[in-house]
Amino acid sequence: MDHFNFSDIEYLEFLPGLFLKRGGVHQITGPSRFIFALITARNIKSYITWIRRKECTVSLYPDGLTSWVDINKIILVDTMTNQESTWVMEEFLKSGVSELLVCELHKPLQYSSLRRIILSFKNIREEKDSTLPTILLVSSFQSEIIGVESRWYMKPSFLIDSSTKKKHSFLEERWELVCSRSRFKLSSWIIKARQQGYNRRTINAYKTTP
Repeated sequence: MDHFNFSDIEYLEFLPGLFLKRGGVHQITGPSRFIFALITARNIKSYITWIRRKECTVSLYPDGLTSWVDINKIILVDTMTNQESTWVMEEFLKSGVSELLVCELHKPLQYSSLRRIILSFKNIREEKDSTLPTILLVSSFQSEIIGVESRWYMKPSFLIDSSTKKKHSFLEERWELVCSRSRFKLSSWIIKARQQGYNRRTINAYKTTP
């Protein structure tokens, strides 16, 4: 991705050298999909809207979120159906309140619903000369959602190399990240995070050898 000229207005740099297109819908899958969302959220300066089904069994605990993002910036919305989640995304897009919208999905989103969201982005772009928000569809299923801007898969990495065989290596967290759809060159990375206090982490991304 180093060969492209990225601007803060058009792209969100969620990891060093890795970007998400603003005004786009991105699908995130894998066991560590929530970590991807939190890594992205830590780069957001304004509000973050997090949409989830009311019957979700996975809870978002404030203590677990604090080390990633300021929980005062999170707007949590419970919905009953995918259709209601789509409606909430459309309304928040129109409001301009949030710079990032995270929507948890447990079954594929219909293309007609995704199309309405994309059209909402187009209308906002025509009406307002401002930075467009970014949407993350955090899906518990592996099926591909047709029409998304990019698609990512993230899971924990349990490989230990010589660089981690040192004192305090237990403080380091590692994940494998793969991009399977993008307008840029597809690739994979190892993400490393090290705790630097109660509410601070340093995170780096290393491209893996094909």
